[in-house]
Amino acid sequence: MTKKYISSEDYRQMLVRDGDRRFQEWHSQYLHYQKQYLNQQLKERKVN
Repeated sequence: MTKKYISSEDYRQMLVRDGDRRFQEWHSQYLHYQKQYLNQQLKERKVN
């Protein structure tokens, strides 16, 4: 099996896309936890 040559620009674009994907995963999780936290705070204020 021969290895396909990837130009530095193609490699850079792959890294950028992977970075964007990882950031979106992290950001989605962050927003989910933030929403949970805010809902918890709201419930605690209603109890008090």
